[in-house]
This record gives sequence, structure tokens and C-alpha cells, in this order.
Amino acid sequence: MIGPITDGMVGMALAGIGGILGVYLVVWGVNGVRRTLAVWANDPIPIGEAHLADGTIEVEGTAEQLSETLRSPYDDAECLAYSYSKKRKEREKNEDGEYETKWRTVDSGDDTVPFLVSDDTGSIPVAPEDATLGLDTEYSDRTGDIKRTEKRIDPGDGVHVIGQKLPAVESNADLGDARTYIGDGEATPTFRVTNGGELETVARMFGRSVGSIALGVILLGVFAYALLASFPWIAAAIDVGGSI
Repeated sequence: MIGPITDGMVGMALAGIGGILGVYLVVWGVNGVRRTLAVWANDPIPIGEAHLADGTIEVEGTAEQLSETLRSPYDDAECLAYSYSKKRKEREKNEDGEYETKWRTVDSGDDTVPFLVSDDTGSIPVAPEDATLGLDTEYSDRTGDIKRTEKRIDPGDGVHVIGQKLPAVESNADLGDARTYIGDGEATPTFRVTNGGELETVARMFGRSVGSIALGVILLGVFAYALLASFPWIAAAIDVGGSI
């Protein structure tokens, strides 16, 4: 028969959940920093030399239509990739019984189509379906308590792409007559498509990674405190200033 749930048991459970999440965020962030450094350490190659590359390939140039385009959901703009979010302003009571205003996401999504990235030396298709997208905000509108935001890659935008060079097969008919394209694969540390150049990609990756590490460390600290507060004997055993 299971006994009553005590405050100590609740504290242990919270400490365990927080510790696991904190460790995950720190590990994810550290791996993200490593991926960022890998991107920064290599320069984009001229696209005309892409046929000579193996494995990971990094290019930058102009995004161009390959076979089809998309229409963005809010701005109805012709584009090659987009993400959107719809947020509603809501008032909620906090633990002190005071009302706080928060923007809650009520709808979001994204879509992409294969496109060409070109420079003065040539062009190569990109299949961005599985890529992490770093897009610039192209449309933002607020009506009352509803805010809509749209980020896109439009034809003619400058883009930076890092991924794996892959052979085109029948299942990639949307890539036209191309023999190779850039996509996702085990040989690349990351597959990203970003508005702008390499510097924008590195800045976005580094910011997300450092933010993840910082949040993970905070969670580990908070839940370590909760653990020691629930079990003062642990603090005494490791001589952390006695009980909390």
C-alpha cells in the first residue's frame, strides 16, 4: 500500500524533472555551440565548385524559383519558404492573484518548396523541407488583441545554406534535371537555411545555443535549491552552510 505523498516527495519529483530538463538544455546548448563553431570555421564555397565537394556543403547566394512557389498566409506574397504565428493577448491571474497580460500563440506553421541558390559561378537546388529555418520578418500586423507575424524567403533574397550534398533520385522530381542538391543527411552537423550570409547564420545559432545553456543552468540551480530545501540533511551532509 502506498503511503501519503509528502512535501519531500513532491520536492524530489520537481527536482528530478527540473534536473533532467536542465541537463538536456545544457547538453543541447553545448552541442549547438559546437555546431556553430563548425559552421564558423569553414567558409562558403563558390556554387560552381559544389560538384567537387563531398559530405557537408556550405554556400551562399540568391534564392531563385526552381519549379513552383508558395503564397504566404497573411501577406499573400510569392515566396519559397515561410513561417507564421498568430498570437492573442490574454489576461491571467498569477500566484499572487494579480492579473498579468501575456501573448499566447493560437496558431503557427511553416512551409517550403525546393528552390535554387545561385551565385556568379552557378546554381544548385536546395530541398529545405527538413531544414532549420532562420527567416527575417517580412510582415507584422496587430488588430486589437490579435497579432500576426510572417517570416519568409522570397525570390531574390540572399540566403546562406549549410547541409549535405545528395544525389538526386526519382523521388526528388521537384528538383528538375539536377543531379545533386543540398538536403539533410548524416554527414552534416546541421542543415540550416538562413536569410542573409554566414554571419547571420552563426549569430542565430550561437544565440539559441547560449540561451539554452543559460536556461538549463538556471533550472538546475532552482531545482537543486528545491531539493536541498526539501531534504536539509543533504545540505548538511555535503556541508552547504547547514540547512536551508
